[in-house]
Order: sequence, then C-alpha cells, then structure tokens
Amino acid sequence: MKLQKLLIGIVAALTMMLATPALHAAAAPVQQADGTMFDAEYYADNNPDVVACFGRDANWMYLHYTLVGKAEGRLPYAPGALGESADDFDVTYYATRYPDVASILGYDPTLLKLHYDLYGKAKGRFPNAAAEAAATGTPATPAAPATSGVTISSLGERYAAIEATVTLSGTGTGYSAKILLQSGTSGSAMSFEIQYDAFARAPYTGRATYHVENVIHNGPGGQDNQWFGYAQLGVPTRMMMVLDTQTGVVDLYVNGEKVGSAGNTFLLQGMLCASVEGGVRLEGDTVNASITDIRFKKPGTAYTEGDSVFFWQCVSRNPALAVSYSGAPTGGWCTSSNFNVAGTAVGLGGLDWHTAYLNVSGTATYALWL
Repeated sequence: MKLQKLLIGIVAALTMMLATPALHAAAAPVQQADGTMFDAEYYADNNPDVVACFGRDANWMYLHYTLVGKAEGRLPYAPGALGESADDFDVTYYATRYPDVASILGYDPTLLKLHYDLYGKAKGRFPNAAAEAAATGTPATPAAPATSGVTISSLGERYAAIEATVTLSGTGTGYSAKILLQSGTSGSAMSFEIQYDAFARAPYTGRATYHVENVIHNGPGGQDNQWFGYAQLGVPTRMMMVLDTQTGVVDLYVNGEKVGSAGNTFLLQGMLCASVEGGVRLEGDTVNASITDIRFKKPGTAYTEGDSVFFWQCVSRNPALAVSYSGAPTGGWCTSSNFNVAGTAVGLGGLDWHTAYLNVSGTATYALWL
C-alpha cells in the first residue's frame, strides 16, 4: 500500500508538472507556481548525477528538486542570486553562511526560515547577503570558526595524533585534502579529509564534506567510508585525528570540536606513520590543497605543543600535480611543517581515485614510531 501511494504521488506530481508551461533554464532564480525560487541551469550545473539520469530539461530538474533534491540538501539556486532587499530570506545564503544550522536542519527552506524567524534574527544572523553587506559594509564570506577545545596539547600519553590547518579548493568532479594515520606493518590506514565528490552517495552528492576512509585491509570489503557533516571550500579549517593506542578508536576533530569517531585496531600493529595528501578524482580535475602548521603527537608523550618526528618523503604521483613542502629536509626532523598540492591531473584515462590511487595525488609522510 505504501508503494502504491508513493507511485500515485509521483504520477500526480509528474502530471501536474508537465501540464504547466515549460520552465526555462536561466542564469537567475525563477519563482515557480508553488512560490519556490528555482534556477534550473544552476541546479543542472551543480548536480551532474541528476543530469546523467534525466538530462538538463528544466521541468525534470525542478521535479527532482521537489521530490528528492530538497530532502537531500541540494541547493535550488546559487547563494546570493536573488538580488534581494535586506528583508528577504535567502535559503541558500542562510544555509551556506551558517553551516552549524544546516548541519542540523539540512537545506529545507521551511525549516531554515523558521530557524531564522525564531532564533537567527534575535542572535544577529543575516537573512541574505544584501543584509550582511548593509550591516557590515563588507561582502558576505563564510569564516572558519575559531579553534577551541581539544588540540594536541590536551592529549595524554596513550594517544597519537596528527593536527593541521586544511584549506581545499578545486574544479571538476572530485578533489580532496586529507590527513592520515597508517600502519607501516599491517597496511591499514585511516584518512580524515575535506572532500568534494560530484558522485558521492546522497545526501553528500556534489557537496564538500568531512569524510573518513577507513582501510582495514586492501581486500574486497576492507574499506569503509563515513561522512561527518558538510565542510566549506576555501576556508582554513583546523582538523585533527586522535588515535587511542589502547583501543584503536580514532576521534575526529574540527576546529577543536569532536565531530565523530571511527575504529581500526590494525593501526596498533607497529610502525605508526602519519601523512598529508591532496588529490583529484578524474583526469582533468583540478585541486589546490593547502595543509599547513602540521603538528604531531607521538605515543608516550603528554600535553605537547608538537613532538619532533622523522620526515620521510614528499612526492607527487602525477606529473601535473605540483607539490611544495617546508619544515625539514628529507630524512630530517620537524615539529611542524607545511604542504601544498596544486594542479590538474593528466594521464589517468578512464581510471579514478579508487582505481588509479597511486597516480591521483601528492603526499608527505612522517614516522611517529621513532
């Protein structure tokens, strides 16, 4: 019965949508019959997975947004695209400007407007870019929250950690900047990253996210992926991975606040290493991954501002991805360092970052067991 009702609802929506005059893709949002502002061209450009299934027809774009996209957190138009007055509410601006709200409520226009009316306005949050510009005299740009709470200086002897400021931008279908902990003995690894993936599973499709890839082993079924909310591209973000060397649990922090945990006891099997990495999904994708003020906590130390670790190597695995590094010469020691990967990948053919891993990134690697 539930399936029958769902099918009836979809057919009814299709009938109503296709009976109305055709929408025209535009460079600006257009008000639909139900009052929703929607830009079919923007929606198509930013949701390649939808276009792959339905093409770029404006009717189908709006139907997908109404039935599926809104619930998945997809944007109906570009932030700040309305050219609104200072009193109008811009849902995409509000969700993008205040990710703490969007991480809880998603991108549903009704819920976000309700949040603004009940809480946001009283707290001095702005309803749109024009309102912020009028109040501050500056353009509206998201700012990274100040780092607070837990850092490596908070950790006792049983923990190992890597901490860095991560800034990611790029173009194309996918790009990432990550910090990693890995076992040089078991081959297991865990990465914590800011990742943009146009083909990630819903609701993370075409969004920047905090993503964890947990490689238990390299055999079938040995990799696990988890997402811990939405990230901001182009915004410096302090990220940290903390390994409990008694349990194998890794706690994940963003700007000093814990966002989640994952476990991998294979990381405890000797010769613990740390790495930083930037890479792309496909040939032709571009990345600029800046990973700075990289610091480390070795097992057995306590409340350090950064332990001295052995720097092993810095390498680019793709000839078109340029890497730069500062902190220590190869084979030297450092307490902090900086790393950057930038470029447009070439030579991958039809392979992607899952099947051509050794050719899609640049890395710097450190030893934490010495």
